[in-house]
Amino acid sequence: MGNFKYMFSCVVLHLLLLKCCSGVIYRLNETQYESMPPLFAMDHYEACLHDLDGMYCVADFDLYAVGHSDLMKLIQEYSAHTLKHYNHTQIHRGICVTRTCKQHIEKNTTNETADLSRVLEGCLNESIWLNYKIQARLNNIKYCDKANETMSLDVYDMVMVVVYFIIIILNLAGSLYDVAFSKKPGRGNPYLLAFSIRRNWAKLVEPGGTGSEPRLDRLKTFYGLRTLTMICVFFSHTVLIMSHSYIDDPLYIERSPDEPLKQLLFNGSLVTHTFFVMSSFLLAYNFQLYSEKTKITWVQVPKGILLRWLRLTPTFGLVVFTISTLMRHAGSGPLWQLVVGSEAAACRQYWWAHLLYINNYIYDDAYCMPQTWYLAADTQMFCIGIIVCFIARTPRVQKIIMPILMMVSVGIVGTHTYFQDLDPVVLQAPEKYRNLYENDDTFRLLYIRGHTNLSTYSLGLAGGFYLYYLQQEKKDWNKYKIYRWAFWLMAPLAVGIILSGGIFYTDEDTIPEAWKVLYAMFYKPAFQVLVVTLIIGTALKFEKIYRGILEWRGFRWTGRVSYSAFLLHTVFQRGLIGIQTTPIHMTDYFVVTVLMATIIMSFLGSAVLWLLFESPISALIKAVMRPQKNQDQNQNV
Repeated sequence: MGNFKYMFSCVVLHLLLLKCCSGVIYRLNETQYESMPPLFAMDHYEACLHDLDGMYCVADFDLYAVGHSDLMKLIQEYSAHTLKHYNHTQIHRGICVTRTCKQHIEKNTTNETADLSRVLEGCLNESIWLNYKIQARLNNIKYCDKANETMSLDVYDMVMVVVYFIIIILNLAGSLYDVAFSKKPGRGNPYLLAFSIRRNWAKLVEPGGTGSEPRLDRLKTFYGLRTLTMICVFFSHTVLIMSHSYIDDPLYIERSPDEPLKQLLFNGSLVTHTFFVMSSFLLAYNFQLYSEKTKITWVQVPKGILLRWLRLTPTFGLVVFTISTLMRHAGSGPLWQLVVGSEAAACRQYWWAHLLYINNYIYDDAYCMPQTWYLAADTQMFCIGIIVCFIARTPRVQKIIMPILMMVSVGIVGTHTYFQDLDPVVLQAPEKYRNLYENDDTFRLLYIRGHTNLSTYSLGLAGGFYLYYLQQEKKDWNKYKIYRWAFWLMAPLAVGIILSGGIFYTDEDTIPEAWKVLYAMFYKPAFQVLVVTLIIGTALKFEKIYRGILEWRGFRWTGRVSYSAFLLHTVFQRGLIGIQTTPIHMTDYFVVTVLMATIIMSFLGSAVLWLLFESPISALIKAVMRPQKNQDQNQNV
């Protein structure tokens, strides 16, 4: 009887610790976890390259066993749970070849790739066998750094140096011209004054809503909404960039899906789509204001698309070409080429797709400014949105077109999800983080493409049309303020929608396919309906709490530079992670610290970029394409 109890207890303990089912291990205790070879490890980089013949290589190795191995079986079954676990059958190393593998080096062989491969494989395989009694096979050598080997400036680097020199000269010339020769407002050469730092500073800090159109004053909410949404994007990308590098505690990532608060991060990609709503809302609303004073013809459609391209592309292009050239030389370290150099190489290959705003349809373009899929998708939908605005110029037509557009939009998502067997949401699996979603079909075929995001864009268009209609009707909203409690419920409802994505992070997938398709179709519109309601409610002064937060004056300048911040923030994050010489130790405190640094550096850096380039180029385009007498009528929202 005693033996039976002992055996029963062992079985129960085994199930609790491993939760093993059909060759998949869902949990390991820390002792079992530490029995596996570390997923990431790095030799000392600087000491290695201080040697005259020092060589440091970053490479991936596949683990295997000849014959039966309990440890190898554990590694394989733990790695089989790809939703929450890294692939521990492949380990990643930064190796000082000339020190760690000294005894494996044959004289004058390390310059040949084949010989270097044998050295690395033999070196690491020996270490793995001695410590774990399993073996390692070289998968690929990512890159090697050698002592006294530096990257020289090429012609493209020199061109970017000249471009920055010209930008500085133009700003100095414009500022001096403004101070010395153009003391009266509205006088002077508009092309030189576009580069006046004093005037651009005044634009940056001016109160929102100043201009000839008082109705735009009610859209000050957008400054706060842009800023807070951007901070959410910073948060998401902080964790993403860290996970793309080497970390010494992968268990931190693997256990995160089981922590409720971190579900806000995993499913927080919903927040990014708020930018689609803001963009389309402003398009629809401003188009109707514009049509009050100007006769609308089909000429406005290509002109509007051209103006948008001219507004976005100069700053975008400057950042893309900076990343592909000068950023390569900004630092060094064992991870620099992995985190920074890979982006530079990708941008050199795919810069044209980004400037044409089609990069979200290039499946292989995963590493060049991956966050700019949003710009491509938004530009593609802008082309559709401006045509919709042209056609739907009356409330009657809007009531017909918008429901049709919405039904088509959610139908597109459902069709893709079902027939391409996609996940209902982008599941934040560790290996997807590590590879920046390079081979994730849900991300690359559904999440980032223009036509699959039309539902949220359509909601923004409908919101812009509806706000304009309500303002034209001039209804008294005071009698409805007794229902403000329902308005205040939007924040907890939004959090609830984000957390609902946690149902797809269960260990065993038991959700019917039909429910997955329905969730994929409606979870983004459900969240963005709340955002549209928030915008309309604050514009109509329905309540004071949300409006007071979003209309805080401190958000004015951060809202204006949010586009530049969006482009720059990953530059700072990649640079910080790329210079690390040891695997990163991820903790909640460290993530928050890097996030705060990202916020400060991104907004300050973007303010400089806005003052010296984005605002001057915008003013220059207006000076070229619009009559001088109409320029002071434009309102900054």
